[in-house]
Amino acid sequence: MIIYILNIVISIMQEAKLYVVNSFVLMILVSIPQLYAIDDSYQSDSTDYSEKKVYFTIRYGQGGFSDERSPIGKLGGGQVAIDIKPAKLPLSLSISNEAYTNSSDPTESYEISDLVLVNCLYSNYFFRNSNLNVFAGPGIGILRVPQGEDTKIKATLFDMEAGVNMILFWKIGLYGTYKYLYANDGNLINFSEHIVLVGITFNFGL
Repeated sequence: MIIYILNIVISIMQEAKLYVVNSFVLMILVSIPQLYAIDDSYQSDSTDYSEKKVYFTIRYGQGGFSDERSPIGKLGGGQVAIDIKPAKLPLSLSISNEAYTNSSDPTESYEISDLVLVNCLYSNYFFRNSNLNVFAGPGIGILRVPQGEDTKIKATLFDMEAGVNMILFWKIGLYGTYKYLYANDGNLINFSEHIVLVGITFNFGL
């Protein structure tokens, strides 16, 4: 059942990938006056301000990993992710869409044309009232690997991710994350990779 659901999610996110990236910037611009208004209303009542139910972090990062199978010895890629954290729990659900290739039209079996991951993360602030958030936890997903120009095959993947998110001003932050990704499906798919990503975040609560 989990694999079936992930198959549906990866199909949707693959078609919407460009839309999500563009929407990330657009959402920030459009929501600035609205969120300032919300903050003002909350600050007028300190009790309401402290009673947000859910926190959201949208992450957009770039990075990659080393791979001897690649002619240049590495693969580059990126991540679009959303983390959903209940206010009263030090746990968050993270859903991410990623790709690691040497070109915009990957054809080699050592490239990852796209993947979808669902992680369960321990997520908490390093110090009370701090803007530094730490997160770590395992995940499961599905990746697609090209086999020539017209064929792609799927496989289940597992990962372990750990990172930090520092809110710099207003709702905007910077993050860095390390992840270990594993997927093996006989001779066609073989990944055991150490991936590093850095990027920006948009953080808000409701």
